[in-house]
Amino acid sequence: MEIVISDADLNFKRGIILFDPLSSLQMSSNLSDTFFVTFFTDYETVPTTYVEPRQYTATVGDASFQIQCLVTATPGATSWYWTFQPVGGSQQTIAQGTNDNQYIVDNSGTNPYLTVKSIALNEAGIYTCYATNSAGTSDGANNPSSRHTLTVTGAVPTTNVEPRQYTATVGDASFQIHCLVTATPGASSWYWTFQPVGGSQQTIAQGTNDNQYTVDNSGTNPYLTIKSITLNEAGIYTCYATNSAGTSDGANNPSSRHTLTVTGGGLDITVSRSTYSAIAGDSIVTILCNINGTPPAIAWDWTKTSITGGNSEIISQGTNNARRQVVSSATKPNLNIYSITENDEGIYRCRASNGKQQYISDPITLKVQEASLRKVPGEPQTKSALEVKEGRTVMLTCSSTGGNPAPSVVWLKDGLLISTGSNSSIVGNVTTTTLTFVTTSHDNLEVYECQADNDFLQRPLVKTTYLHFSPSNKPPGQPIITGSQRYDLGDTVTLSCSSTGGNPIPTVNWLRDDNVITTGISRFSGSEVTRITLTFVAGLEDHLEVFECQAHNDYLQNPLASTTYIELYFAPRVPTLTGPSTLISGSSGKWTCSSANGYPAPTLSMRIQDRQYTNEITVLQSYDIIDKSYTVAGTLNLVPSIDKTGQDLCCDVIYLFGNNDPQSTCLQLTINDEDEDNIIIYVVIGILAMLVLFVVLLVVMIRYRIGREKGKDNSNSKYVSQQAAISNQQDTTDNSTHRDRDRDNEGLDSNRREMHVYNTSQDNVEYSHYSTIPADHVFVDPNHTHPSILKQNSTNLQQDTTYLEPEHYILLTLDNVYLEPDQTYFQPISGNSMTSTT
Repeated sequence: MEIVISDADLNFKRGIILFDPLSSLQMSSNLSDTFFVTFFTDYETVPTTYVEPRQYTATVGDASFQIQCLVTATPGATSWYWTFQPVGGSQQTIAQGTNDNQYIVDNSGTNPYLTVKSIALNEAGIYTCYATNSAGTSDGANNPSSRHTLTVTGAVPTTNVEPRQYTATVGDASFQIHCLVTATPGASSWYWTFQPVGGSQQTIAQGTNDNQYTVDNSGTNPYLTIKSITLNEAGIYTCYATNSAGTSDGANNPSSRHTLTVTGGGLDITVSRSTYSAIAGDSIVTILCNINGTPPAIAWDWTKTSITGGNSEIISQGTNNARRQVVSSATKPNLNIYSITENDEGIYRCRASNGKQQYISDPITLKVQEASLRKVPGEPQTKSALEVKEGRTVMLTCSSTGGNPAPSVVWLKDGLLISTGSNSSIVGNVTTTTLTFVTTSHDNLEVYECQADNDFLQRPLVKTTYLHFSPSNKPPGQPIITGSQRYDLGDTVTLSCSSTGGNPIPTVNWLRDDNVITTGISRFSGSEVTRITLTFVAGLEDHLEVFECQAHNDYLQNPLASTTYIELYFAPRVPTLTGPSTLISGSSGKWTCSSANGYPAPTLSMRIQDRQYTNEITVLQSYDIIDKSYTVAGTLNLVPSIDKTGQDLCCDVIYLFGNNDPQSTCLQLTINDEDEDNIIIYVVIGILAMLVLFVVLLVVMIRYRIGREKGKDNSNSKYVSQQAAISNQQDTTDNSTHRDRDRDNEGLDSNRREMHVYNTSQDNVEYSHYSTIPADHVFVDPNHTHPSILKQNSTNLQQDTTYLEPEHYILLTLDNVYLEPDQTYFQPISGNSMTSTT
């Protein structure tokens, strides 16, 4: 068989060709199934490379790692090199013969393997092997077999201290701050730094163990022990850890820092604000005082001095009256001042004693303005960010425009008030506070918070700023709030907050009273803007409430924040009107009308029918700090003429929203003529005199009748005594007859009998045989009783029996019973035995 193969059909010059009998080549039918064509000539091939392994995961800190590269080339490779494409970086070339601190390329044309030394995070990426001969260079870019992917795990250590803050007492034996280290590979070294209050930073090295500090020798919790607590130990402690990937960023990580406060050696009395403002008529102002120390305070009080100077007034511990109250607390003896007047203006100081010494706070000034409407302070204004350098003097300025009373503007850091280097001033209606300080390493990415407050809103308005040592696009943008601030009660409120930028994208939240709001929330993120919207129905609890928007992506040390507030309009209660409805012509009347719990302060007027009285009425308003509402009271002094009788005197209250129909309360006037009133008075006096005369005559008649009855009883006493003797002699035959005669002589009714037993000089002898008279048989005449001996109870009489007077109680047995003193008793002739008195 003749086979013709040109050079163009081959990419080589020497070799053996294996033909399949089913190929399209023309051949003789008598050939065997397989045949060989051997020819001898010259040929070249471009090198191919094959790396092993194709991928690998190393750990930060590994000593080294090799990537093999198998080269196939005819003729053999004359040169070789590697390329490295790091994650997120630009491609680099690792040349033939490289042997440095980072890489070694082996000098072999068949396996120029690459050694990566001291694995670090920046070694992660794609490594590609290339080889070259006279035919060309291997196509590593399009040949996956030429590429190796190296993944590096592990990271720079992070540290987290516990607790983040603590208050120790001078003399405490020791205190430990734990430092939890997270590191892959594990930390190989660690140390602490200490930034004392008002001092220079110090380093507390690994292995320290002296009279002041001990650093535990642990790569996972190298906790710090502070020995023998003194005032000098107060400050910020920061934990650092290092591994092969690097050193933790304690300076910019708040979780790595601990703030230690040291008290003791006396009392520390602090006040949250140096200035308070109020308006005459306010219901209350509370001046705050905090006391810390060991031993604790056992007594406290306040002093007040006039702004112009003079003697101090002492407001004693336990004061609690309608004007002032000193709260009974050894740590927070706040001063409450009620019903504010101009006289409450002054300089106040909080004092406390621990039994060894008395301590006093910095001065607190209370300014009282004339009665007027309160106004919300303007939103704090400050720069959103400030680029600074470590060790430089920085001045932060924050201002608030308007507000009645003028607001207090203060700076805070990590939630703590900054008083050192702070200076406030008021120019016109603008209140400005400037904070001046020298930056330290801890100020990089530190957030500072400005607050404006005049006690009108339920909490201060807030605006934040931050410092940075170098520009960066990672911090989120300052939150920007949109939405109305004034609503009627029951309206739907919609507040929107957005933050622009930030890497990573920030989380934006609404907060109320420092709590994240989760209901009524909707979110949007796109075009580098993160937005959150809050929707709710306004209730009284939302009136003058402050809502805070925070943006945070963990790059800054604290979230950035802005605030807004809700001001609700709501109607006051129906007014109350007091005063006389009836007057004598020519006399003066005083009427008072009061309208409470409205916002804003309503307008109050008084009229009779359509006649308005503006010059005769005095209107006062007061603001209730607790209810956040106004009370308006008007007093009308007027001498109404007689033509006003039958007309209505009305109080009208108009508020500034909704319809303008006033709330009205009226009373009808009756104006009497003076002469007619005099006649009525004389008639009333005459009627009263006749009633008095009638009562006197009635009393005289009653007393006369009582005296006559007593005289009649005395004239018959002897006769009745004789009848009693006759009755004793005729026990069985004539008793009934004698009793009937007594009854008739006494003028008694025919169905009653009256029994009298009198005390005579012969009683001891004549009546001795009655000494065993049983109980319920004693009758006493009211003219002969002795109340001192009579038993205070009444008894039933028994028919046809004669009884002994209780004067002779000595001879009576214990079962005898006495009657009530000063009573006359009757016994029915028939029927059940019973008593009755007259």
